[in-house]
Amino acid sequence: MKFSRLIFTFLLASTGLADRSDRQALTYAALPEGIYTPSVNASITTLLDFIKSRSDLSILANLITECGGFSQAFHTIPTWSFTFFAPSNAAFNNTGAYFSTYAATFKGKWWLGNLFQHHYIPNTQLKSSAFNSSYTRIQTGSFLYVGTQALNGQLILNNVSAVTSADLPVTSGLVHIIDHILDPSAQVFEPDVTKTSQSFIPGSCSNPLLPYC
Repeated sequence: MKFSRLIFTFLLASTGLADRSDRQALTYAALPEGIYTPSVNASITTLLDFIKSRSDLSILANLITECGGFSQAFHTIPTWSFTFFAPSNAAFNNTGAYFSTYAATFKGKWWLGNLFQHHYIPNTQLKSSAFNSSYTRIQTGSFLYVGTQALNGQLILNNVSAVTSADLPVTSGLVHIIDHILDPSAQVFEPDVTKTSQSFIPGSCSNPLLPYC
């Protein structure tokens, strides 16, 4: 089960089973009590395990719990490869007062879910060595793109977010810690920019041979 389908499954369960009488528009339904969560072997390091293990990702760990289904999805044992760009505490502190004010709203929590998917690249483990001084782009789980370029030995995303710790392994995936969040609304589509080689993301396009895919 791919990551986007996994998120949809948890959201569908919470939407269908929870009492929605007090639901606000554009909000995640609370997961019902007693929902089944598969056990994880101690030899497995899920993405959520990794995030919770690092003090510099504590803000991210707290925000994940505010979006229905994401804690469960990030704690699932993936049967696919993935890359995750984890925003550090510094990344969230670099957003300013507006972010914290907006993120606390109902719509803001919904937006956070899109934000997390925009940091997740399913089906491919992208090592820092996959990038060079040429400016390229990668597609994320939101189906939108992020600009990538290696400058002075450091990977830079969207010309502003630096990878401060790279190639950190988890089960089936790689994590890169970044110092600025990647806002999906900030994407500028650049069809003339070369795409970094990565596996196709199902649902992103009907035909990967089309120029806009």
